[in-house]
Amino acid sequence: MISNKLINCIVIDDEHLARKLLSDYISKVQELNLVGSYDSPLAAMNDIQRHNVKIIFTDIDMPDILGIDFVQQLSYKPLIIFVTAFSEYAARAFEVDAIEYLLKPVTFPRFIKAVNKAISMLNMQNRAGDFDNTGERTMLQQEEKPLRDFILVKTERKVVKLLYDDIYFIEGALEYVIFQTKDEKIMGLYSLKNLEAELPSDQFMRIHKSYIVAVDKINEIDASEVKVGKWKIRVSKALRPKLLERISNE
Repeated sequence: MISNKLINCIVIDDEHLARKLLSDYISKVQELNLVGSYDSPLAAMNDIQRHNVKIIFTDIDMPDILGIDFVQQLSYKPLIIFVTAFSEYAARAFEVDAIEYLLKPVTFPRFIKAVNKAISMLNMQNRAGDFDNTGERTMLQQEEKPLRDFILVKTERKVVKLLYDDIYFIEGALEYVIFQTKDEKIMGLYSLKNLEAELPSDQFMRIHKSYIVAVDKINEIDASEVKVGKWKIRVSKALRPKLLERISNE
């Protein structure tokens, strides 16, 4: 819980039953205070800053304006949790810094998980607020701002949120790539070239025209292959010296 104050939140959804379900869930969480329930983002606009709203639970596909477009227009930025029946908006949702993306029908345990994440983030902001306004606060906020630690993989039917730490290597397959995790393969609509630019260079390295590897998952390197977890994949002759240098400096 954040000090002794309740966390003001609102619900936005054009469906009455969806608003009622979220309102019921919120009423069961002692840290949350529902200050408004709206059938349109436009109806909620003026109340967000006036009520010092910290969390917005909002649908995306609504008649007046998409929830994502609404969030982009906000000058005052609460934490955003999207609640929607459609998976295809996930990529755009995280681009506007949503902290969670819940697919309907939302269970109470899944709702609680999202709320706990929001409370943790608000606690972090409050700790930063304990510092005075002389520049120390700004520095702390920058240090504590969480870096993105995942990639959104667009498959043929859905969008998968894949943590960087779960990736062992990525293999190019024509216009697709295959992300290898410990337990599964996930095929996504990417190119290795674009991924090489997008993935954090301190965690991943291109070692072959067909492979990008997670450097910390490499167990062995020989003349033409590297062992990544339980898999052996090719390393190009040209990139092997660079990889050896990289490993030796880890």
